[in-house]
Amino acid sequence: MESISERLPDGFNVAAYFLESNLTTGNSQRVALFYQEDTYTYSQLNHFVQQAARSLLDFRLERENRIAILLPDTPEFVFAFWGAIWIGAVPVPINTACSVDEVQYILQDSRAKLLLTTQNWQTKLDPIQSQFLQHTLLRDGDKPFLSLLAQQPNNTLSYTETSRDEPAFWLYTSGSTGKPKGVIHLHQSMVVCAENYAKATLGLRKDDITYSVAKIPFAYGLGNTLYMPMAVGAATVLSDAMNAFDIIADIQRYKPTVFFGIPSIYANLLAVQDIAPIDHASLRLWVSAAEQLPESLWRKWREVYNQEICEGIGTTEFLHIFLSNRLGACKPGTSGYPVPGYEIQVVDEEGHPCAPGEIGDLVVSGESLMMGYWNRLREMRQALYGTTMRTGDKYLCDAEGYFKFMGRRDDLFKVNGQWVSPLEIEDILHQHPQVLEVAVVPESHQGEQITQVVAYISLKSGQEPSSELEMSICQFAKQRLSHFKAPKTVHFVDHLPRTPTGKIHRKSIGMIKREDSVATRRN
Repeated sequence: MESISERLPDGFNVAAYFLESNLTTGNSQRVALFYQEDTYTYSQLNHFVQQAARSLLDFRLERENRIAILLPDTPEFVFAFWGAIWIGAVPVPINTACSVDEVQYILQDSRAKLLLTTQNWQTKLDPIQSQFLQHTLLRDGDKPFLSLLAQQPNNTLSYTETSRDEPAFWLYTSGSTGKPKGVIHLHQSMVVCAENYAKATLGLRKDDITYSVAKIPFAYGLGNTLYMPMAVGAATVLSDAMNAFDIIADIQRYKPTVFFGIPSIYANLLAVQDIAPIDHASLRLWVSAAEQLPESLWRKWREVYNQEICEGIGTTEFLHIFLSNRLGACKPGTSGYPVPGYEIQVVDEEGHPCAPGEIGDLVVSGESLMMGYWNRLREMRQALYGTTMRTGDKYLCDAEGYFKFMGRRDDLFKVNGQWVSPLEIEDILHQHPQVLEVAVVPESHQGEQITQVVAYISLKSGQEPSSELEMSICQFAKQRLSHFKAPKTVHFVDHLPRTPTGKIHRKSIGMIKREDSVATRRN
């Protein structure tokens, strides 16, 4: 059977593909973007993308040159991203949650020729900008990016006829296990994900309005906000929401139909539902990805809102989700089953398929697999073989064909000679009525060879740490877990460290000093 990419012409520009398809199928006057008080139709989006492309050409951005985009989710981000691809250049989105050092590293590593950012970020970066950077364009200030677009002529600019299998854009990984890696994706990749996931799995449609908590520089957010809605002529919301209350206000304001969340956001929305319930009448579909959604949280959500959350999992290397639950067939606590177009197995250390229920390594193959890592040949060869990638995730596949995430390869640890998945313990602790978030890690104390289970816990609003609460949590765990899995140490903290993409940064948890904790207890 002919693959999705093989059905595309050899000469193929993905920006032109998504934009022009909406102009020729009667969607030109449909809303493409909602942003604060403004809306942009597909016709207006096409216009601004071409104006952005002209402006980038004025700054001598050439085919295959990189342009770094360090902006919140705004129309300027969208115009510049598609405008760069329109002329055959390569946009490199950078998450504004990154540190200055991380941004500096990405600018240097990507060798970006242009940077589009805010005046505030320019001030932070001025002393340490990349040697390759030739120009910085600003979204705000004296000469904002939109004013440059307004100065461009209105005649049509022909797009560059790139190839379906040449680089279209780069995304950087979150860097939770070292320096961020530049992941190179092709023009065909977004089409593959849109067809396999947005259409065939979610059933995204023209009358949808998508809302994504994950931001555009995050692979999950890029699909949710940019190319998946465009693939069906739907609309999307560009939001700068910072907390649960802002998100609830956005839902009230924009009436989205599809909500793309992450587990921590669902936990926070539930934590405030007594004082700020969600008006969810418009929403037909809730999605979660980025990390495992605790089963207890899924069940609590259904109890409160009588709706399922369709959990899935993907990687930056595959661009978007390749395992997903489906509406009406969700199995809480699992990542679902394969998205069409992907072959997925759990294998042992020798590469042999594991039996149902046996923990092994997740290997995935599919057309949206990255071209490779930039300047990381060793890591790329360790991860890829042929069209298949060993993701580094530990999984099991149950008898019904649902895949369950057990942790990253280096997250699992042994206690008393038996493997322990922190996710299993975290799911139990999430069920305690006063716990908001929890992360479990192994620790060995000085002079001790025995590994112990340690829980770092943040409490719901209004809850205060106390020795009685610590005892309650520990007893709660002991009643529901094997004795060796129950936490022996509890640290109460104000918040858990997270990567720029919102995942718990497990490598940083052990660096939280005991004196920085709100309270601790050894049992």
